[in-house]
Amino acid sequence: MPRPQTPDLLRQGLSALQRGDLAEAREDLEQASESDPRNPYVWSSLAETYLRLQDRDKALSAAGKAEKLGGDNPVLVHALGMFYLNAGDLDTGLKFAKRAADAHLSFEYANALLHQEDFTRAADVITAALAQHPKDAQLTLALGVTRYGQRRFDDAIDLFLRTIELQPDALQPYVFLGKMLDQAGARLPKITTDFERWAAANPDSGVAQLLLAKALLASDEHSPRAADLLQRAVNLEPDNWEAHYQYGAVLESKHDYQAAATQLSTATQLAPNEAMPHYHLARVYDRLGESEKAREQREIHSRLTNTHNPETKP
Repeated sequence: MPRPQTPDLLRQGLSALQRGDLAEAREDLEQASESDPRNPYVWSSLAETYLRLQDRDKALSAAGKAEKLGGDNPVLVHALGMFYLNAGDLDTGLKFAKRAADAHLSFEYANALLHQEDFTRAADVITAALAQHPKDAQLTLALGVTRYGQRRFDDAIDLFLRTIELQPDALQPYVFLGKMLDQAGARLPKITTDFERWAAANPDSGVAQLLLAKALLASDEHSPRAADLLQRAVNLEPDNWEAHYQYGAVLESKHDYQAAATQLSTATQLAPNEAMPHYHLARVYDRLGESEKAREQREIHSRLTNTHNPETKP
């Protein structure tokens, strides 16, 4: 019986690897490497197989051979980039992400770097990829998240607005912009317009109603529409602590203290480690003449603000 040729062995090995049969994948791919030792695809496939078998030394050796033989082949560069990402070797993987300028690969590397809060290197990867893919919404969003992490809020806002232009139905840029309304400045009217459009297109989304209310309140703390929007948000998503908190704060400003206490109390129950609902609830209890409850909420607020670090990433 004739011995299988390299293409057949490679195809069989990849099929076995895909279905998780690592022993068969290793056998087929090692045979392929013996029959055609200069085939970079065989070595890159073996590298992935060895990695899944937790044989890191052999995996890195095979990846090195694939890189040496494969040159700048974009398919191979992508495969090796994913290999090093899976191997946790981000330093080596960065050069493949930059060489590939591949949108998906660059995003995966940037995401891994963002989880490590390595914002500088994440920005380098994404910027290089965006030069090749300037209309990629996912990369634009990722760079916005990076700038947010670097506290470069003006840049982040511009990038989130650009993401909305590219992909108007994407949730994340709206959520991030909702965190940055205090820094919006002259961009606030544009943000509000985008939120208006998004809320109108998503009438059953509590988040959309909440964020539009927040934008309106950022422009006018007495916005006549805000209370209605927040009431809708609470009704649509009763487990959303921020909707209850924002609605309670608006009711407090209207001197409807009993209703405000109900909303703020719900917010503290849904998110007990968020400090601001406790602060506002203490104020409301003071207005209601419930001094003991007010003191308890002030103590909780004080404890949280003294021990809880401010949020620095989404």
